[in-house]
Amino acid sequence: MTIGERIRSARIGAGMSQRDLAGEMGLSAMAISKYENGEVIPRSGLLIQMSEILGVNVDYFFRSISVNLSEPQYRCRKPLKKKEANQVHAKVQEWLERHLEIERILGEEKILMLPSKETCRIASLDGIEDAARRVRDEWSLGLDPIENVMDVLEQHGIRVGVIDAPDTFDALTFYYDDNTPVIAVNNDTPGDRQRFNLAHELGHLLLQVEGGVDEEAAAHRFAAAFLVPKEMAFRELGQGRRNISPREFYLLKHKWGMSMSAWLHRAAELGIISKSTAERLWTLFNQNKWREREPGVPLPPERPTHMKLMVLRALSEKKISTSRAQELLGGEQPGEQCVESF
Repeated sequence: MTIGERIRSARIGAGMSQRDLAGEMGLSAMAISKYENGEVIPRSGLLIQMSEILGVNVDYFFRSISVNLSEPQYRCRKPLKKKEANQVHAKVQEWLERHLEIERILGEEKILMLPSKETCRIASLDGIEDAARRVRDEWSLGLDPIENVMDVLEQHGIRVGVIDAPDTFDALTFYYDDNTPVIAVNNDTPGDRQRFNLAHELGHLLLQVEGGVDEEAAAHRFAAAFLVPKEMAFRELGQGRRNISPREFYLLKHKWGMSMSAWLHRAAELGIISKSTAERLWTLFNQNKWREREPGVPLPPERPTHMKLMVLRALSEKKISTSRAQELLGGEQPGEQCVESF
């Protein structure tokens, strides 16, 4: 990317128009257009001013790595406006460049370790239960709750990023080199929904759907089966239940990291409760607006640790400076969240 292209990308990521940026800098929109088109290269003082306004480190404009993303697959509660989609795209691109840059500095090559296509080939929704179990087996996850879904995905070569995005955005999946999958999720999302979104996107990456099975429904079923295998759902809830207390769902939410609503849906799809019981419980959820905001203490969101560990390693080995580490972490001070523990 040229400096002009980076100015444009940072501006879009900040959700600003050329006129907006020009107004903040005391310039004309024409001047910003010339900078972005490469007709004029801004002075260092202007780049510093831009970096502060656009929320990027000034080193961003001179970053050597740039990536082109494939067409992303979005998971949103409402369709994103074009401006919002462009903003999300630019933020994901900026984060991924930082991720690839620290890998280059350390000389680390992340090996992709996805299950075979045959493992995830399904011709019916019921077959997804077995596919999810096979994925857990291949990844040696057992049947217990997954402590950190992000870490599991990163350990198997999937890049996972967290970005600030509109409330309606949940996640997106794409490939940055036609081979390596990347999942980005919303920073401002409760942990249970975030984990389900990650598992849902994993379903889209892995499942080989046949026989006219709806891909979205398949990914949804895979997410639930991956987070809570059916054997464990039966063990936790039993079978042939005539009623389930919302308090049970709440406890299971915090044990398994899956929302109360997803647990209710899981109980219904596995036949633990009847259709009429499920409808009665959904009515209760709707009356209390629990589908919008679940009761009690929310599950904290996960944070990817792999990239931060790489930056801290490079800093400890003096391969990068503290300011460079801060730039690679997107402005976060290295160790700022844990310094009080020492």
